[in-house]
Amino acid sequence: MTDRPVVETDAINVNSARYFEHPDNREFWLNRPFSHPETAGKHLERFGHLLSTMSIREGDRVVDFGCGTGWTSIMLARMGAEVVAMDIAPESLAIGREASLRQLPEEARARLSFRTYGGDAIELDDASVDFVIVYDAFHHFPNPKTILEEFHRILGPQGRFGFAEPGIGHAETTDSLSETEHGILEQDLDLEQFYRSAMDAGFAGVELAIPALEPEVLTLPMTRMRSFLRGLSWIVPQDFVRKAVLTGPIGVFRKGRYAVTSLNPRSHFAEIVPQRTNIEAHAGESFSIQTRVRNLSNTVWLTEGRRGRGFVRLGAHLRSPTGDPLQVDYGRAAIPRDMKVGDVSSVEIELEAPSEPGDYLVALDMVNEGVCWFEQQGSLTATVSLSVSTSKKRGG
Repeated sequence: MTDRPVVETDAINVNSARYFEHPDNREFWLNRPFSHPETAGKHLERFGHLLSTMSIREGDRVVDFGCGTGWTSIMLARMGAEVVAMDIAPESLAIGREASLRQLPEEARARLSFRTYGGDAIELDDASVDFVIVYDAFHHFPNPKTILEEFHRILGPQGRFGFAEPGIGHAETTDSLSETEHGILEQDLDLEQFYRSAMDAGFAGVELAIPALEPEVLTLPMTRMRSFLRGLSWIVPQDFVRKAVLTGPIGVFRKGRYAVTSLNPRSHFAEIVPQRTNIEAHAGESFSIQTRVRNLSNTVWLTEGRRGRGFVRLGAHLRSPTGDPLQVDYGRAAIPRDMKVGDVSSVEIELEAPSEPGDYLVALDMVNEGVCWFEQQGSLTATVSLSVSTSKKRGG
């Protein structure tokens, strides 16, 4: 992918900015994506599919680039994300603001801002956002190389750029040819070129989703579905799947090294082996437990996440001799490095003995901060017996 000459880019951007300046169409735009009942389901399906690949959570900072009238931005704000809705057309953003007033409660509106894109650099700081989303818009951009470089710049170290686009054959459709007559740029998005351009911009990799098939292929009568479920895979030919990927690609480019991390986990399993299973300590005395920890999940554990979550540490629960919880958050210890599947690390956790003498249990568990304790997802804890005696006497 290459940028078009500046003069041509500017002319295309001017036409794109004017696209929404038709008062008669305002209610149509305000009602997106439900303006065309025959395509509403497909838009909701594809945008939902994109969201499912991105692991956006409450509080994440998202740029919805090329947002048009902002129906996708409104959904993201409703989810709890902090959203910058960005488009080159000021009038489209004005319609988006009106739609947000109609659809969002005040709390959600406070998380949504609208900004005009000037056509070149994106006016956001380096590494300042967690996600960039482009839904059905990248194929309109006359300067894709510059925009990919800008996406990489504004994304944080573990940032992700997700897209859902029309692919090959799109530029020759009747609707696209009609848009072209009005000066709108319509292009096919070639996956291989897209991938290579994103890698040149600095991205580390891409994961592509398998889009849903068209209804006439996706739906089967029960007799044929029964055969398909029993193993006759040829009933849904692979050519249909390949065509769905090529004509409607959905995917996520990642800035970081790893595809699946504790920021977007798939599972939470660990093996924790303490060096000692019985410890004696005085009341209020500090003590430590040395452990060997192995990553048994299919998720890379990060040492750093985003704003206090999405990174893994060794944690401890204090329990009674019968296992009743006494202190859930008894202590934390950092892992020494990012841990891939199968990696083993030594981790030492520092704790303080309870002020009351007696017998206790220390349950050691991993915690994905802001997400879950591993035990909640079926991982086994390691238990250390703790015997607490009266505190040492001071002096002589």
